[in-house]
Amino acid sequence: VCADNCPLYELPNVFTPNGDGSNDFFIPFPYKYVKDINLTIYNRWGDIVFTSTDPDINWDGKHMKSKQLCSDGVYYYVCIANEIRLSGIQPRTLTGFVQILTLKN
Repeated sequence: VCADNCPLYELPNVFTPNGDGSNDFFIPFPYKYVKDINLTIYNRWGDIVFTSTDPDINWDGKHMKSKQLCSDGVYYYVCIANEIRLSGIQPRTLTGFVQILTLKN
């Protein structure tokens, strides 16, 4: 039983931006009751490779400055999801890792 809106926002831990039409974008699992987000993705050296405020994210794996596909590997993210609760907008911080696999031979 949920006594609130039961906001939901989860992020995957891997995606494959190789253009095959399957898992080409880093997007949240189905979500609900999220107004907006503040997402920052970092590479292993702590450099920012991507940012977004769109809850759909739709990151194609490209570096936001160079527009080149980021190398295969693990990237760290910090995401503040502003959830719509009965008491108003409440931020929730999500942190974790996402792996890019282009599955090149």
